[in-house]
Amino acid sequence: MGQLLVVISAISWTLLVTGTIGIIGNILTVLVYVKLGFAETINISYVALAVSDLCCILSSMVAGFCYSPAMQALLTHFRLQVDLAKLTNFISVWPQFAFSRTTAFLTAWISLERCLCVLFPTRVRLIITRKVTKIVITAIFFIGCCPAVLAYVDMETGWSFDPNTNTTVLLMFYSSGSDWNIFNGIATMLYSVVYSLLSWIMVTTCTIFLIIRLRQSAKWRSANASAVFGADRNFPNIHRNVNMRENRITKTVVMIACVFIACSLPKSVQSLVVLIWRHEYSAYGSLRSLAELNAGLVLLLGEINSSTNIIFYTITGAKFRSTLKQMFFHKS
Repeated sequence: MGQLLVVISAISWTLLVTGTIGIIGNILTVLVYVKLGFAETINISYVALAVSDLCCILSSMVAGFCYSPAMQALLTHFRLQVDLAKLTNFISVWPQFAFSRTTAFLTAWISLERCLCVLFPTRVRLIITRKVTKIVITAIFFIGCCPAVLAYVDMETGWSFDPNTNTTVLLMFYSSGSDWNIFNGIATMLYSVVYSLLSWIMVTTCTIFLIIRLRQSAKWRSANASAVFGADRNFPNIHRNVNMRENRITKTVVMIACVFIACSLPKSVQSLVVLIWRHEYSAYGSLRSLAELNAGLVLLLGEINSSTNIIFYTITGAKFRSTLKQMFFHKS
């Protein structure tokens, strides 16, 4: 048990450190794309993804802090008692669920948008306009966050005093007297099953399609390089530049999607396990140690997923890279 506490404490501090880096990265992402403008609809989606990732990181950091030695020191200093599992659920886990699923749907939307660009290159600007993008993103945030509200229905808080330990106790409970109600169940079902499967299937399908098209494009360029350069030299350059730009965007989306798939799969499995073995695999069940350890690792993977996008934007985006450099090395 002592070793487990050390591991959980280490994960908590890692969440705080990784989260700080992720916050800086996502804020920079928003600032850069605001400077670049929103003539390209995918820039709007990137900013929305950065905002959702930022909220996801903040909620994960709160969970990490709740299980850190610093939290224990604060409770001892102020002579407070609180059920940390319930506190973390109410102030961190449910918001993290909401924004992680929002991030999942935004990743699915970005992947779908890129697929449409590949399938209908001449008509995509008529299909996906700035207005359509804004409506879809607003709907995604609404759908992603709404179930979390259900988790707070029927919830109450209160205070009591424990004379044996001379401490104040913060009580958090549902007025029905149970730790589980119908609203909680609906929210859990949506986040653990429906949203997870939908987003994962969409992202995986679109990513496989994009990878296949990237390989086909590379083979075509290799096979036709000599023929293209032997013809008119002005048109091929323009055509090549457009293709290179489109391929860079596609590669960015593929990298974002691959990291999402790798980091979100454990969380989806964890959610299903919690749903199936709710009593055993919980903070109060026989598998408490395993549940808490896995929960910490899943949160860490989620933070990594929400913190790495700026790396991909910098690697593949020349404009993003130059704008980012100007922000740090601008000479007045």
